Amino acid sequence: MERYERMYQWTAASEAFYAPAEIAEGQVIADFGCGPGHAAVEFAKRVGPRGYVHGLDINAEFVTRAKANAKKAGLSERITFHLLQDSRLPLPDAGLDRVVARNTIIYVEDPVFTYREFRRVLRPGGLAHAIEGDWNLTAVEPIPTAEWREVIRAASWAWRRPEIGRKLYGIARRAGFAEVSLQVVTIPDTNGRLRGMIQSVVAYARQSGKLDGEKLDAMLERVNRAMEEGSYLAISPQFLVTART
Repeated sequence: MERYERMYQWTAASEAFYAPAEIAEGQVIADFGCGPGHAAVEFAKRVGPRGYVHGLDINAEFVTRAKANAKKAGLSERITFHLLQDSRLPLPDAGLDRVVARNTIIYVEDPVFTYREFRRVLRPGGLAHAIEGDWNLTAVEPIPTAEWREVIRAASWAWRRPEIGRKLYGIARRAGFAEVSLQVVTIPDTNGRLRGMIQSVVAYARQSGKLDGEKLDAMLERVNRAMEEGSYLAISPQFLVTART
């Protein structure tokens, strides 16, 4: 869980990824797949006392952590965290200004239905802003491309759609959003920001049973050594899809 706490921290990269959502004072926002709540807390600061944030996640431990993080930040009165029970959002029609989702749609059973739910809960003119990667476009130095692709293939059982990033624009259109914009943002990592991502992928590959555990351990050791030597580099292009009702 601590690895996820680090992965979900608000960073300079978060600023770039969420900028198209145009979060502003007084808005009502839903963070779909809120994790331990760090983005939701940041949104609560930005919407101010006239706004409100709903955090939604399917993981009960994340919801518990998120509530604790909101309380620690002194913002519990501006945020409600919901434990999702099914695909339908526990929110009323046309009650939100923004729905945001980062690295979450990759896990949902029916992305088109999820986007239709986004449309349902948004007010006219509201935005659904999603940030998703494409695992086949990621790279980690010093891991050779062929080896990294092998790890991605072994880990793919954990994601419903490893290539969700490139598909998200079409999903939003099929869900009925007529105005959809797309950006692809790559922020190179040379200081370890994406190491949690790498560790998660390797953990998924290990759980698959398809790759030798010692080989995976050696791969992580090479990444750690590259960090120490200053030769580490990781990239994970993010597709930023912003859909307006």
